[in-house]
Amino acid sequence: MERQRSMITIGDILLPEHILLDLKAGTHIQATAKVAELLESDERVNDWDRFYDGLIDGSACMANEHGSALCIAHVRTHAVSSMIMAVGRSSEGIPIQGDSARVRLIFVIGVPVALASDYLRIIGALARIFRTEKGEQALLTAETPEEFFERLCTLEMEM
Repeated sequence: MERQRSMITIGDILLPEHILLDLKAGTHIQATAKVAELLESDERVNDWDRFYDGLIDGSACMANEHGSALCIAHVRTHAVSSMIMAVGRSSEGIPIQGDSARVRLIFVIGVPVALASDYLRIIGALARIFRTEKGEQALLTAETPEEFFERLCTLEMEM
């Protein structure tokens, strides 16, 4: 007998109040910390210190052909009860140490240990969205967190 469950989407794990559109920081590590703080009072976080400590060690950044970069900081942990996400956007871009690209978007994701496959699907969707100029521009030009959220969810469904 096959177990049926629905696919977790970005709209299931991201809340508009966890989107910061005017992120300012000197490094991508500082920026990751600011974005993570959006999740500190989220009821899905069972152990903030454990979540945060694991998160700062798990930041990965990638550049696209348009010259901007995306960072996805993540942690697989028992410190969250379900998958969670926060996003920060920097209009100027934040320097990545040792790289000429500048980070414009930072995603912070907490993943329960049991949800690895759902996490990989979400990461793949973010990478595909970010690699297209249409997707990147849609996220960089959103004027409100709600508009950013709607655009991101729409782009995910189009992938």
